[in-house]
Amino acid sequence: MKIKIDSNSKIVGYVLIGDNPDYDTAVDINTLPEDFFDNFSPEYYLFVNGNVVTNPNYVTPVEPTPDSGPTAEQESLTAMAQQMADQQQHIASLEKALTALAQGGTKS
Repeated sequence: MKIKIDSNSKIVGYVLIGDNPDYDTAVDINTLPEDFFDNFSPEYYLFVNGNVVTNPNYVTPVEPTPDSGPTAEQESLTAMAQQMADQQQHIASLEKALTALAQGGTKS
């Protein structure tokens, strides 16, 4: 097994079999902590003095949460739908007035 370490001795990746051409700083490893594969995350482990140890300064990365608000396209569509609803109300009002005129005007 080979591990890829960065300039701060943090383990950022590994390969079990073969090589990875991106691993220009790969190191062969024979001994790993028992929970290495269960807990592995880039930078969770360090390579110190030939040993793989847990990084005491590791902070779990925060996953960015998707913006739950409407997109610009959704806001635009909502505005257009509101305009159409307003126009339909106006048309209905005009139709009612025309019908009243056609029947001889409004009664006072």
